[in-house]
Amino acid sequence: CNEVARERERMNINRSLLTLGRVIQMLKEQSNSNKKSNNIRIPYRDSKLTRILQESLGGRCKTLIIATLSPSVTAIEESISTLNYAQTANGIVNKPVSSSYL
Repeated sequence: CNEVARERERMNINRSLLTLGRVIQMLKEQSNSNKKSNNIRIPYRDSKLTRILQESLGGRCKTLIIATLSPSVTAIEESISTLNYAQTANGIVNKPVSSSYL
């Protein structure tokens, strides 16, 4: 029973990370296009993670992404994957807006 719960959690984490990758890719494509295409559906609602990060990823916030890598040769695939996420996210252009009223 415990193993089934762990496997379900692993599947949910992988699904959230895949959705995050799709959201980042679509936001980058939207940022790179000359005209703002409003008919592109960004799948924020496809996972809890992207729903939580919606304002940070494509909203009106300033966002910083920190990519943590391992110096180990055995973790080279994970490090490359992390760098690919960071490189793709680097292309997203947000328009931060101050929400304070003076």
